[in-house]
Order: sequence, then structure tokens, then C-alpha cells
Amino acid sequence: MVAIWWASIALYQAKKPLPAELSLEGAVRSATEGDVEFLYDLTYRTADSEPRVEQQIFDRFFQIIDGAKTFVVIDAFLFNSDSGGSEPYRQLALDLTERLTAKKRAHPEVEIVFLTDPINSFYGSYKSKEIEELRRAGVHSIVTDLTPLRDSNPYYGSLWRTYIQWFGSAGEGWINHPLGGAERRVTFRAFLSLLNTKANHRKLIVADEGDTVVSLVTSANPHEASSRHSNVGILVRGSLAVDILRAEQAVARMSGETFPVPQIAPKSKPGPMTVQLLTEGKIKEAIVRDLSTCRQGDAVDLAMFYLSDREIIRALGNAADQGAVLRIILDPNKDAFGRQKNGIPNRPVAHELSSRYAVAVRWYETHGEQFHTKLLILTKGNERIAYAGSANFTRRNLQDLNLEANLRVAMPRESQLARKLGTYFDRIWSNTGGVYTAPYSTFRDDSVAGKMLYRLQESSGFSSF
Repeated sequence: MVAIWWASIALYQAKKPLPAELSLEGAVRSATEGDVEFLYDLTYRTADSEPRVEQQIFDRFFQIIDGAKTFVVIDAFLFNSDSGGSEPYRQLALDLTERLTAKKRAHPEVEIVFLTDPINSFYGSYKSKEIEELRRAGVHSIVTDLTPLRDSNPYYGSLWRTYIQWFGSAGEGWINHPLGGAERRVTFRAFLSLLNTKANHRKLIVADEGDTVVSLVTSANPHEASSRHSNVGILVRGSLAVDILRAEQAVARMSGETFPVPQIAPKSKPGPMTVQLLTEGKIKEAIVRDLSTCRQGDAVDLAMFYLSDREIIRALGNAADQGAVLRIILDPNKDAFGRQKNGIPNRPVAHELSSRYAVAVRWYETHGEQFHTKLLILTKGNERIAYAGSANFTRRNLQDLNLEANLRVAMPRESQLARKLGTYFDRIWSNTGGVYTAPYSTFRDDSVAGKMLYRLQESSGFSSF
């Protein structure tokens, strides 16, 4: 009876219906050349091994807040000043907190909504000082209730839902904070909540900026220990904001809250580009569909923090078999907030792609930080298609388990945006003006043990990716 109960809960929680308006495929919206911007952060070394940091994303993020007239809606996964290691960090969480509270106090008529993940209080083990400060200033702060989401690890999730969750997680703990913040101790009950892995992993902002509405979807977190990571983002002006607000209201409702719908009617001018919001599983559906059309003469460029989803890997391999030229840049999965990682999943996946499909792979040269980018560029004839946002290409990120948000942007190959995307990728692939990437042999791992561990973790959900 115990086994039947456990199996029944596990099956239901892995397959149950999603809350309304999740796994959203937004409208395909027209855009002009001036409506869309590509932004990036890069941490690298010069040829003389001098560290360099180029950052655009949060500079623009803060400008959006400062210029907002009536509303700001933000969704951010990691939002705290906890850190690991000894590197100097940009105080992103502090800066964002101060900007939002200053904005609200100076302009109380501006509606500010901030959504985030419970990881920032380590699942209720303590109160987030940043969230508490936002609330005191009148910012509507929503900590996402993850319980309605499907379980990525149903074997453990059934145990957690049946026996553990009822004891809560708050209180003085004795376990070192596993994600940084060495001065903190968390409860064992909070640590058990962490193992029931799922997340609101989105990273975005939408606000009215003068006579238009601007949306920025990114892979970057406002988080001190993440402030040196390499990331990308796409900014869009116009009616895309309607879809993003719809997606964010769904998260609020899922969490038992709501926020007023901004009375906006943003318009997009007819143009040669299209932009589309994709969330959760709809991201993978679109990517697999686009990859399936790649043929001889097409190009696929992928820059990714985590690559492990089996359907995506097969789609990449099939594109290579059809004659498309693939270049893949991966994080070596060796650094995580002052801790060392074992290279999984990227190293066994890189071995599979390079040996089975003859795909060219390079590693980003990290030095304590992460290559946290999530960017796919497809070049087919006179068109270039880009995917960017929060989603790693993993089962958890792409199979309706985490909350994710990506943009699909289609553009003429000769447009300024297409050239900027191509220049960005070529720069780090070819080490133009710095040392960005290393050859595949640097972190080659063809071990059977590594392959087996990756496949077990990916299929079971017993993983951090």
C-alpha cells in the first residue's frame, strides 16, 4: 500500500495539468530594426591574461526602471547578496533594491511588481532582507509558490509532498548555506525543500518608457555572486509587453496573488522582423521545429550554460547530419559560486556531439565565474533566427517543470541586429581581441562513468541542472 501510494503521487505530480497560462506561445509580433536590441555581458582575459569585464544588461535594466512612467514588472530568479568565493562582485541585488525603493518613494503612483523565487529565503529558512525592504517601500513583492508546478524529481517529490512539507522550513539552522552566504545557517527541513528541485527561473523586466513599452528578457540574475557571469539579453519595444504581462500574471495567480493590469495599448510598427515570447515547454517545441528545417548551407551557433535535453541533442545531431554547420560553445561546468563542479552535463554531452555527429565544440574559459549565456542562432538562407532568455537546454528547463521565458526573434540576415549577433558569436569563437574560448580537448571527457551519471541525472531529476 505504501509503494502504491508513493507511485501514484509520483506519477500524478509528474504529469498533472499545468496552472492556467503557463507553457505560453505568445503572438508573433512585427518589429522594426530600431525596436530590438541585443545586449551582452562578457568576462574574459586579454592575451596578456589581464581580466576584462564588459557589461550592458543591468545598466540598461536600471535605465528602464529610472525611465518608467506608470508601471514596472520584474521577474528575477536569484535576487540576494549572498556570495561564494573571494572575487569582487558588483552589488546588483543591493543596487536593484535601492533603485526600486527610491523609485517608489519618489513616485508612489508608479505600480511596481517584483516576482521572485523562494530560493532567495532558502525556501523560508530565513527572511530575505531585500524582499522585506521592497515591501516596506510599497513594492508589491511576490514570492512564487512552486507547489502547483510539476515535480522534476517525482521519486523524491512524492516523499517530500507526503511526509516532509508539512513541517515547514523556517528557524535557526545548523547546515551551511549550500549556495553561498557563508555566514548563514539553514534548517535541515529547508535543505530537504531544495532537493525537491523546481524554480521560477525567469529573468525579465517590462515597463512603460515614455510613449512606448519596453521589455527586456535575459539570462542574467540581479545577484551579487552572479555579477561576473557572462550573459545575454534581448530588449524589445512595443506590443510584446502584452504577452509578458499575461505570462507574469499567471505566475502571480499561481502564487495566490494578483496585480493590476497596466492600462496600456502598445503598438508595434510593421517591420522586417518578428518577435515572440515563449515560456516553459513551448520554448523547446519551437527550437526543435526550427532545427528540423536546417539543411546543407545553413548554420547553427549555440552558446549555452547547460546542454542536456535528449530531444534537443538529437535535433542538433540531425541538423548536422543534414549538412548544417554547427558551432557550440559550452560552459565547462567547473565553477559554482566558489565550489568546484564535475563537468556534468556538458562534458559528456560535448563528447557525444563531437564524436557521434562531428559537431565543433569549444569551451568558454571561465575563471571562477560562469558562462551563463543561453543563446541559439540559426542562419538559414537570407534569414537569421535567435533564441535567448532564461532557459538552459535541459529537461528541467524545457519540459514544463521550471518557469522559463525566452524570446524568438526572426530577422533579415543583413540587418544590423543579425550582424551584431554574428559578430558576438564569431568574437568569442575565434578569440578576437581576447581569450574567450578553449579547444574541445581542454575539457574532453569520454569516460563511461561521466556519461552514465549524466544520463541518470537527466532522466531522474536527481541533479542541479
